[in-house]
Amino acid sequence: MTNDTKFGSWSVAEAPMAIEYSLVVIEEIRHEVAEGFQRLSRGGIEVGGVLYGTRDGRTVRVLAMRPIACEHARGPGFLLSDRDRVALNEQLAGDQSDPHLEGLIAVGWFLSHTRSEITLSESDQEIYSIFFPAPWQVTMVVRPGRGGSMRAGFFVRENDGTVRGDRSYLEFNFPDRLAGVLDRERPARERGSAERPMGEKMERRVPTFYRAESAAAHAPARREAAALPHPDAGPQLLQPQPHGRRWVWLAAWAVVLIAAVVLGLRLWMPARAPEPLSLAILEREGALQIAWNPAAKAVANAARGALQIMDGSDTRTVALTPQALASGRFSYQRKTGDVEVRLTVADAGGATAQEASRFLGSAPGVADKGSADLAELQQRRDELEAEVRRLRQENQQKDEQIQKLERTLRVLETRLGIEGTGK
Repeated sequence: MTNDTKFGSWSVAEAPMAIEYSLVVIEEIRHEVAEGFQRLSRGGIEVGGVLYGTRDGRTVRVLAMRPIACEHARGPGFLLSDRDRVALNEQLAGDQSDPHLEGLIAVGWFLSHTRSEITLSESDQEIYSIFFPAPWQVTMVVRPGRGGSMRAGFFVRENDGTVRGDRSYLEFNFPDRLAGVLDRERPARERGSAERPMGEKMERRVPTFYRAESAAAHAPARREAAALPHPDAGPQLLQPQPHGRRWVWLAAWAVVLIAAVVLGLRLWMPARAPEPLSLAILEREGALQIAWNPAAKAVANAARGALQIMDGSDTRTVALTPQALASGRFSYQRKTGDVEVRLTVADAGGATAQEASRFLGSAPGVADKGSADLAELQQRRDELEAEVRRLRQENQQKDEQIQKLERTLRVLETRLGIEGTGK
């Protein structure tokens, strides 16, 4: 963990991913978590949000966040209802049209734990698997404390696709608050002149992408000032031009400049990431439930689709009609403990979208063998119980025979005694 005034970083040797995060985003998350923590006297309510940024190989950089709506129909915990899940699907699709998220992709999500430690519960892992299934997408769990202090930890997927949810590889404390970060959009001209001596210091505390935006906003004014003659320059040798014509030329140059900037952004900014299909695999009652988001634009507009299922060495392809795609799920009885699924959809124009997910677990044969062994043990137990009952019955019969013989013996002894006395 670094104490850099612009970005912090999270990286450990055991984790397959490295994460860089803007301290401005940390302040926004701190504000969101603190508001939820203060809404109830005991423990508050838990909140969450989508993390947006960029990805470069095994490194993701968090540059923005958007809260996730939760109606808390199941209590103060961050447990999404069916309506919340539909809203989250719509949010992930709608955020792509947000101009403030231009060039950014969803690199993961965060949530707060106000009543438990920094771990991933079963419901947390379900949200992680369904809505953020990419191998490089991350989860951050924030634990608020007393006096505004907050601890956090990132969770990432291992190389085999599993998630270590019992604890984070590395927990860290939120850095000290950055003064004035949340009001960074207030224009500089509205601030008092008394703040100007601190301008340089505050400039260093704001990440580069905010400084660049501010500089671009003031660039036309600087160019306009440079184009006008200095008031002390004296008489000009050039032919004076009409006042209106000069502004026409300035407007034309401004249009050309804006067009050049827009063209440059389109050429150099990365292409917008496609909307995720949210492909996920869950095991229920021995069968795999393959699910995807039927509301995703690529799925809703698809004319056809296909599921490629690689079960160990066996590969199977299932064609999907638009009606099957609209159902959002497919059941499959697995044969091995390693199943990879790839969903491909194509619209009428031939444009395709693809997403893959993987299931790792014990082989079905292992569970069957355990059931067979258990049945064999139960049968052996029943046989032994039957043998015990038989022996007890035989012993009871022998006891009755012995008692009968003893009674007969006593009768004979009595008769012999009587006859001997008579003689």
